[in-house]
Amino acid sequence: MLEDKNRISILDTTLRDGELAPGVQMTLVQKIKLAQFLEAAGVDIIEVGYPGQFDRDLEAIRQVSWHLKQAVVCGLAGAKEAEIIKVVKALEPAKNARIHLYTNVRLTPKQNRAQVLETIATSIAIARQYCNDIQWSAFDATRSQRSFLHRAIETAIAGGATTINIPDSLGLATPAEFSHLIRTITTEVKNIDRAVLSVHCHDDRGMAVENSIAGIDVGVRQIECSVRGLGARKGNADLERVAIAILNRWGDRIAVNPAAIETAANFVDGILFKTRQST
Repeated sequence: MLEDKNRISILDTTLRDGELAPGVQMTLVQKIKLAQFLEAAGVDIIEVGYPGQFDRDLEAIRQVSWHLKQAVVCGLAGAKEAEIIKVVKALEPAKNARIHLYTNVRLTPKQNRAQVLETIATSIAIARQYCNDIQWSAFDATRSQRSFLHRAIETAIAGGATTINIPDSLGLATPAEFSHLIRTITTEVKNIDRAVLSVHCHDDRGMAVENSIAGIDVGVRQIECSVRGLGARKGNADLERVAIAILNRWGDRIAVNPAAIETAANFVDGILFKTRQST
């Protein structure tokens, strides 16, 4: 992904963050089918689950990995080695695999900054033993101390992270605030050119899509989103809306086909309808 500076990748997290939406839970068969729809629509990376927190996600990642041919299959882990190893095992069948790590960067006064940076470096070093495609997320970045955020990003990249994700974890930022944060990162983090810059915006204030698109103007090259905007609390940036906004403004910088996304969206609508009927 680093070769093409203009390419915008799409990471879909419906199978992971989407299941955090109230009342949403998919069967294994449904997850495999949805992943196949997303791959057919041109989605670059499909994040399937968090096996360190949900045991069922290990098998979901493994089975989706068996069925996908081109898309990168991604699994989430915290900094603990046991969580990372669960993702490694789950991704064994994947033709293209990514390990996604995260660290909370909004620290309390009592937390030791040096220890947190060491944790970031150590977790990435462990993951790099098994996979070359490592994404690191700065959880709660929008509410973090900027100087520490920059050091954390530098540490992650120096350790081998190839994608750096900046989430608006609680969906609090405006497009102007979020783009300013991203612009500051691109100018203050000295090794940022060695990684793809990504964003993951929540929709608590109804601005997840706008914040995601605003990031592209200031260096973002990966957008995280979900089908129908499903996700924790009020959800994530909507995949279809993001794709259409990018295509309307930047043309062929993404591989996603909005018409094919609609097939995936209709499939998800069917799952949601059946879930509501049964409750």
